[in-house]
Amino acid sequence: MADVLCLGELLVDWVCTTLGAELDRAQMFTKAPGGAPANTAVGLARQGLAVGFIGRCSDDQFGMWLRSVLEHDNIDTSGMISDPNAQTRMAYVVTTMTGDRKLAEFSRVACADARLEPDDLKPHQFAKASVLHFGSISLIASPSAEATKKAVELAHINKLLVSYDPNVRLGLWPSPEACKTRILETLSWADMVKINEDELNFLTGSRELSAAETLRQEHNLPLLIITLDSRGAYITTAKGNRTIPGFQVSLVEATGAGDGFNSGVIAGLMPHIKTAPDRRKVLESLEVNDLAEIIRRANAIGALACTRAGAIPALPTTDEINAFMEEMSAQASS
Repeated sequence: MADVLCLGELLVDWVCTTLGAELDRAQMFTKAPGGAPANTAVGLARQGLAVGFIGRCSDDQFGMWLRSVLEHDNIDTSGMISDPNAQTRMAYVVTTMTGDRKLAEFSRVACADARLEPDDLKPHQFAKASVLHFGSISLIASPSAEATKKAVELAHINKLLVSYDPNVRLGLWPSPEACKTRILETLSWADMVKINEDELNFLTGSRELSAAETLRQEHNLPLLIITLDSRGAYITTAKGNRTIPGFQVSLVEATGAGDGFNSGVIAGLMPHIKTAPDRRKVLESLEVNDLAEIIRRANAIGALACTRAGAIPALPTTDEINAFMEEMSAQASS
């Protein structure tokens, strides 16, 4: 059975191959599997964890291909429902001249991931798992919003660690206000939340890291992480806070870097929480130094994901992560 359950969207990323092109002038795109929770699932599987994916996919050719992508990485897809009345969600991505993700337009009509229903969930999966990871896209509309809430309730009943990546995509929400309100009212569902600096500003009105400390306290979060791109990540807990430096790499494309980072954090926590009767209490007990080591490895995974095109195709294996960290340590000591 899966140790980590990832719930949410599985989609096709169409990434423009011309750096700096605007979407209305873009001509050539490459196809890659994606979707934030799915990216995190693959990142975990490539680090040797047992992972299950929960969601709906279309039974069209794209949906069947996406399911096969997960299964290729030995991800349990028994929690996935094939929906003959839905289409596969598409994301259209352009980048800046340096490779940073610049804009994403999403298909919105009859997308399979938004049709996940509470009755699709399999309670026995939660009884055997250690972590539930989800994002905010599944909270936008019914019935997936109700299904996500039920999944969190099942996680709480079974004392799973709940990991939440709000992953703000305003183009999918009715309004920015609806997005902000929904995310703020669901932060307290989680034990661990990861956001970036733009999302911190969106939720609090400030990019100052002191705003993260206030946000963590207001929502009673054991761990709040702010990713800082190549500068690393900032963590805040009841025991303290720290910025953990990142790694400098030649950027090819940043799609999926944050999801790879999430996989590194969850994988790093797993030895501490897997057999614990109450995973939240274990997370609360970890010292900042212990968390910093976990975050450093997560930073490495995010950096490696930026050195290749695509989201899922760019996610590294354990051997690749180890080799990269050894190389970085050697460079730092030389």
